[in-house]
Amino acid sequence: MKTSATVMNVLTEDKLTYYNGSDLISNLVSAIIYTTEDASKILHSDYRKKIELEAKIEKINSINGTVKYYSPAYDMIAYESHKNN
Repeated sequence: MKTSATVMNVLTEDKLTYYNGSDLISNLVSAIIYTTEDASKILHSDYRKKIELEAKIEKINSINGTVKYYSPAYDMIAYESHKNN
C-alpha cells in the first residue's frame, strides 16, 4: 500500500494530492503557497517558514490513531491517504 498526502480546503473541498517523501506539514505549507500565495516562492525556505508561522498549524489526533494537521488561518487540512497498489 502506497501513502500520499492530501491537502483539502475545508471551505471549497478542493484537494491537492502529494506523492513525495515530505511530511504533512511541509505538504500543507506547499499547498497554501501554491493556492493562495506567490507559487514561485514555493522552494524558498525563509518564505516557507513565514507561511508556516502565519498558518498557525494545529495537530489533530483522530480517534482511529491517524494524525492530521489543520491551518485555521487558511482553512486547510492535511492528512495521509492510502492507495492500494
